Amino acid sequence: FYASPLYLSPSLAGGTDGGRLVLNHRNQWPGISKAFTTSAVSFDNFFTRFNSGIGVQIIQDKAGSANLSFTHAALQYSYNVRINDDLQFVPGIQFAYGSRALDFSKLIFADESISGGASGSWERLANEDTEFVDFAISGLIYNARFWTGITIDHLAQPNHSLLGEEIKLDRKYVVFGGANIWTEQRRRVGLDRAFATSFRFQRQSTFNQLDLGFYWFNNPIEVGIWYRGLPIFGEVKNRINHDAVILLMSYKYGPFRFGYSYDITISNLALQSAGAHEISLIFEFNQQAQLRIGGRRPAVPC
Repeated sequence: FYASPLYLSPSLAGGTDGGRLVLNHRNQWPGISKAFTTSAVSFDNFFTRFNSGIGVQIIQDKAGSANLSFTHAALQYSYNVRINDDLQFVPGIQFAYGSRALDFSKLIFADESISGGASGSWERLANEDTEFVDFAISGLIYNARFWTGITIDHLAQPNHSLLGEEIKLDRKYVVFGGANIWTEQRRRVGLDRAFATSFRFQRQSTFNQLDLGFYWFNNPIEVGIWYRGLPIFGEVKNRINHDAVILLMSYKYGPFRFGYSYDITISNLALQSAGAHEISLIFEFNQQAQLRIGGRRPAVPC
């Protein structure tokens, strides 16, 4: 999720020393026909004069043979507050437009197949698409070694039903953070190494998810391993809530970073899912490292 920072938190808009363009694509459970595919593009920039970051992001995912899609376009703003020479606080806000759509012509209902006639379920279908606006807020505290933040999404709790009923999106709470356990930089030989750990916990309605992982960066290569699940507190129908072990790597080439991750499914879906593939491309440009001089604005470590 750090390869899609604006999705994680509006406070990460303007998280670099200049401009950043990010492209992501995820193919989840390719072993299951028409499961989930997600694509995203985002751009953000830090404006020194206003001590602020602005970001825009568009995400779309699709699932199922009837192309159930969710499109989310967001505008984000963050402001950097210097608490002291070492500590920074970054509040953020997001305004979003969302839509859901479904291709009714590709739906086949059970009673329709049995009787050979029209299904009574068609009477319940009201709209092939629905649109709504939404909001989110966030906060991030960091210094050169650690970071922690919270994001509260779907503050408007918009109605997203395709059936003409009132079905609201539940608020989503995300807590994330991490620390650079060890770093080494030698400018003369261009050496840059780091070992870090981080986490993300999400809760929406009665659903919980925890991601916990480690990174090793040895310029220009980064590798990592993650675990996703709640084995102690998150039983699902009397079963241990294991989801996946994630392997990831990235390669940095000048202002570009290419990333790939693979989910090894460890739940009961393991034999059918074929895991999940995710690729990302991050391009950082117009970076002004002098912003960090004197501790005025240290780099966001995540």
